[in-house]
Amino acid sequence: MKSLIEKYKVKGKVYAWTYKNNPNNYPGWNFTVNKTASKSLIELLDLMNKCEWSTKKTIKLEVPTDLQIRVPNNQNGIARWETIPKLTLKHIKKEPENHWLIKNSIDCIEVQFGTNKLIELQNTIKIIPEGKGDFCISNKNCEDILYFWWNLEE
Repeated sequence: MKSLIEKYKVKGKVYAWTYKNNPNNYPGWNFTVNKTASKSLIELLDLMNKCEWSTKKTIKLEVPTDLQIRVPNNQNGIARWETIPKLTLKHIKKEPENHWLIKNSIDCIEVQFGTNKLIELQNTIKIIPEGKGDFCISNKNCEDILYFWWNLEE
């Protein structure tokens, strides 16, 4: 199963960005996917959940469009933001089921999660193509926040 995850190619467009100089509004990472990526990530997370070992997968991120950045309407859609080229999803079997941690590096965001958070992430990604968003996943202290937004792509 682990080799399937290593070989798995995520299809579609995955976006993540964070806002600069505005820590009160959306003080974490923002995330959306197009319909193809939603389906692909759900399949990947299903493989990760079924694997008996901890697993991780690094995914290429797209630069969000101006239209997508306006969805959260942070400072009327003109808030300064930045993105990063890669996202690593890391399911850690030995951590508590509600484990959730986001680590930032120069070129990658790593989102670590236990099994319950994997299921929450999967369910959240599943409803983005239905036009749902404006909610988040975080740890029990409301830190390491990942906000989810609907996607305006066809």
